[in-house]
Amino acid sequence: MRVEFFNWKLKDVEKPKTDMPFSHLPWEDLEEWKDVSEDMRSRFETMVIVGIGGSSLGTKTVYEALRYKATRKLLFIDNVDPLLISETLRTLDWENTCFFFASKSGKTLETVTVLNVILRELRSRNLPLKDRVIFVGDKGNSFEELSRKFNTKFVPVPSEIGGRFSVFTAISVIPCFYAGFDCEVLLKGGELSLKEIKTALNLAVWKYENYMVGRKNSVLMPYTSYLREFTEWYSQLWAESLGKNGKGQTPVKAVGTSSQHSILQLFIDGPDDKLYQFFMVERFPADYRLPENVEILEYLSNKRISEVIKAEFEGTLQSLIMKGRPVVVFTLKRLEEFELGYLFMTYMVATVKMAELLGVNPYGQPAVELGKKVAKEILSS
Repeated sequence: MRVEFFNWKLKDVEKPKTDMPFSHLPWEDLEEWKDVSEDMRSRFETMVIVGIGGSSLGTKTVYEALRYKATRKLLFIDNVDPLLISETLRTLDWENTCFFFASKSGKTLETVTVLNVILRELRSRNLPLKDRVIFVGDKGNSFEELSRKFNTKFVPVPSEIGGRFSVFTAISVIPCFYAGFDCEVLLKGGELSLKEIKTALNLAVWKYENYMVGRKNSVLMPYTSYLREFTEWYSQLWAESLGKNGKGQTPVKAVGTSSQHSILQLFIDGPDDKLYQFFMVERFPADYRLPENVEILEYLSNKRISEVIKAEFEGTLQSLIMKGRPVVVFTLKRLEEFELGYLFMTYMVATVKMAELLGVNPYGQPAVELGKKVAKEILSS
C-alpha cells in the first residue's frame, strides 16, 4: 500500500493513549469461525445477513469489494424498509438459504423486527432453525438466550469492541469465510497496518490540522465502484465516533469516475472547506483493451480501460492540487483481502487518534439513544 500526502510533510506522532481493543486481532478464533462457515457452506448456497450499522457494513464492504471472486452468495437486510425485506425474502430459495443475525445488544430494533419475520417464514415452511441460523452478539444478550431456546449456534463478540469497530470479529469474519474469502489474509493486512502505524497516526493529524483551519468535511472517493461500500463503512466510523460535544468532521461519499459528473465541480471550484482522500487500484482483477480502430475518440486506440480510469483520476488529482486543496492518495496494489484489512485498521486507528486530538470519546453514540427512545415510545403506545 502506497500512501502519499500532497503538500504536507509526515510527522512523528504518538500512539493514542486511548485503548484500542479492535487492534487485538483474533488469530486464536479463526479456525473455529472457519469451521462454522464451512459447515454452512456445505449445506447452503446463500446466507442472509440481518444486521444494521456496524453489524453489517464491514461485511458488506468486504463482500462488495471481492464479490468478483465469491463462491457463495450473501444477501443483506440492513434496513426496515418493507419493500427491501419483502423483495429479499420473496426471491429466496428457502431450502438452500441460511441466516446470520448480528446485534451487539441483541435488542436492535431493526434487526429484531426482521428476525421475527424470518422466524415466522421458516416455521410456515416447516424448516428447522437448528443448523440453519447463527446468532452473533455480546455474551448474555437476547440472542444468546434465543440460541439456547432454538438450539442454534451462538458466537460471542467481545463486549469491549463496538459495532463500527467490529470488522475483525465474528460479525464479519464468519460471513466472509462463508463467501469464500481468505480472512487470514484480511487480518494480515490489519496486522501490517499496526506495524506501519505511522500512516494511520499521520492520517489523523493531517485531518485534525485541516479541521482546525475550517475544513469540516472529509471526502472519501475511491476510483472503483467496488469500494463504494467502504465509503458507507467509513461514514459511520468517522461520523458516529467523532460527532460529539459540538465537534466532528462530516464524511462526504463519492466514487470515481461517476461522481466527477455530479460533485467534482463543487470540490474544485466550491468553498475550501473539505479535505480529499482517494483510493486508486494499480491492477484491477479484470481489464479490457480497446480495439485499434475506435470510433469518435481516436486517442483511445489500443488503450486499456484501466488506463482511462487512471487518466481521469490523475485529472481530478492534479486539478485539486493546483487549487491548493489538501489531498491524500492510497494506492492499492490489488483489490484483495490484504488491502482491505490494511485500510480497515488504518482508518480505525486514525479515528481513535483523531478523537483524542478533538477531546472526545471515540466509543459509544449517546445522542442516537434519544431517537431510539422516541421510536420505542411510539411503538409501545
